[in-house]
Amino acid sequence: MPDFKEILQQDLEATLNKPKTLLVDVREVWEFADFNIGGINIPPHEITERLDELRDYDTIIVACSNGTRSSIVARLLTKKLSDKEILHLEEGIF
Repeated sequence: MPDFKEILQQDLEATLNKPKTLLVDVREVWEFADFNIGGINIPPHEITERLDELRDYDTIIVACSNGTRSSIVARLLTKKLSDKEILHLEEGIF
């Protein structure tokens, strides 16, 4: 059972409008460069090295193309950043 909350694309804009909220796209750099919906790009293999970039935010939305990679990263972030609200974009960005 995940320790993060699932959100749908229809809820993304309203959630991003909350203060101190960040969208983290965990696809590979080339995927992000090809098409993205904003936020920052941190591929899964870099996430633990780049946790400090996320500490200033209260809410972190994790997304990928179809929701598979991002659900794994969201689960990791709930453990590493337990004081943050971790949200997962359930169906991905496509």
